[in-house]
Amino acid sequence: MIKIPVSSQLPVPPWPRLGVDDYTFAVRSFGGQALGIDLKEFDWSLQVDSRAALVSVELSRSDADMPGTPIGLFRYPIADAQLHEFEALIADAKLGDIRPAMQGHPGYTERIYTFTKDGRSTHATINNSDEATNNTIAPLRTRINQMLGASFTKPERAVKAGITRSSDGFEISIENIGIEKVCFSDPRWIATDGPLHRATVLVSAFPETKPGDPPLVLDWHPVPLETLPHPPEHEPLITLDPHGVWKADVRWKFPGNRSLAFFTWANYKGQPMVDHVYRIRGRLDSPRLTVGK
Repeated sequence: MIKIPVSSQLPVPPWPRLGVDDYTFAVRSFGGQALGIDLKEFDWSLQVDSRAALVSVELSRSDADMPGTPIGLFRYPIADAQLHEFEALIADAKLGDIRPAMQGHPGYTERIYTFTKDGRSTHATINNSDEATNNTIAPLRTRINQMLGASFTKPERAVKAGITRSSDGFEISIENIGIEKVCFSDPRWIATDGPLHRATVLVSAFPETKPGDPPLVLDWHPVPLETLPHPPEHEPLITLDPHGVWKADVRWKFPGNRSLAFFTWANYKGQPMVDHVYRIRGRLDSPRLTVGK
């Protein structure tokens, strides 16, 4: 369940409401290494709360590492008619009767579904590679995926990364795109110990290709950020108000050949809230930037 309180800027309708049942539905998709407090390498949660008439999504990393995908907490209102329709999809899925064919299978990610109504909860755990079982609840999964997509346009406490070309190399940024304050580890403080804990610009040669050419293999090389002049003993946090942007310059000498670059920030550590401010955790990648002709 998503435990972060709802922003006071989001309207919550009165309760009870005629024709609306009191229920919550939650699904968590996760897998990989345990990297933080109740957080794994790939981890997202979606929650539907009929009382509050809200869909909430918490994302720490894009499942497919899609460039430019924001991470954090997203929320948007859902109409009573849609709540009724969604409850019918849950009932048709018969989560309590599911006996997954791949239970205990060492697949990388799985989803836990939880439906709570009238004080009773129904659970089902399905491996994301279990196509046979997932096909039995296809309408519900399709609706969940639609909700996920819709949520990314409604950031409550979320950030996105950016990269642009500058005269000396690149300008990188992390922007608060939500309606509440957020904080995150200062990228200049993070010491790289692998792709899941680092902050750097990655650059690869990116030659033109023609139809019939073999697939292009990108060879990424890190371009490090300048470190803090006096690294503090304790982790420094950047705090951003809504629409606030953190920026830094990264020096890089253009080799003269067409290149591809992106900024990546990854840190799963720390508490989810710091002094009542939501903390961004996970992996965040900027869009890809093509440099040169």
